[in-house]
Amino acid sequence: MSKQILIIQAHDDMQISRINKRFSKEIENLDNVEIRDLKALYPDYKINMEAEQEAIRKADKIVFQFPMFWFNAPSILKEWIDKVYTIGFAFDVTKEGYERRELDGKEFMLAVSMGGHEAAYSGDYKSVDECLTPYIYTSKFCGMKVVEPFYTYRAMQNLSDEKIEELAPKFKEAILK
Repeated sequence: MSKQILIIQAHDDMQISRINKRFSKEIENLDNVEIRDLKALYPDYKINMEAEQEAIRKADKIVFQFPMFWFNAPSILKEWIDKVYTIGFAFDVTKEGYERRELDGKEFMLAVSMGGHEAAYSGDYKSVDECLTPYIYTSKFCGMKVVEPFYTYRAMQNLSDEKIEELAPKFKEAILK
C-alpha cells in the first residue's frame, strides 16, 4: 500500500505562481496525494478545523508547500496551524506533561520556494532552516518525523522555464519518498 500524502499548500495567488503551480501539476493526479490549497478553500481565512483534521487522519506524510515571504510562510499557514493543531488533536496536556496524539509518527516535510539565491540565506541572514524553525519544531513537538525538505531558490530571480521543468520531477520524487 502506498503512503498517503497530504499537501498543505499556502500560496497567496496560485494563478500567478510559476514554481508552486508547476510543482502541483506534477503531483495533482496521483492517487495517493491530496492537495489542499488553503487560499482556494478559505479565502476568508475561516478554516474548517474538522475537515482539515480528517484530512490529516488519512495521511501518512504531511507536506507544507509555500513560497517564503519575508523569511516566513504566508499568514494563512499560521492560521491553519492555530486552528487545526488543537489540544486533544495534536497533543494533550496530562499530569505527566504533554501527550502526542493524531500527528504522532506521521512524516513532515517542507517544500519551500525562495525568491533569492541560496547565498542570500547565509552570512548576515538566517539560513532557510533557521527561518522555518517554528514549523520544524511544531512538527517535532507533535511527534512527527521531519524528513528532508525540498527547497527551490531564485524563484524571483528569473528561474527559467527549462529549470522549472527540470525541477518538477525532482519535486515529485521528494514528495513520494
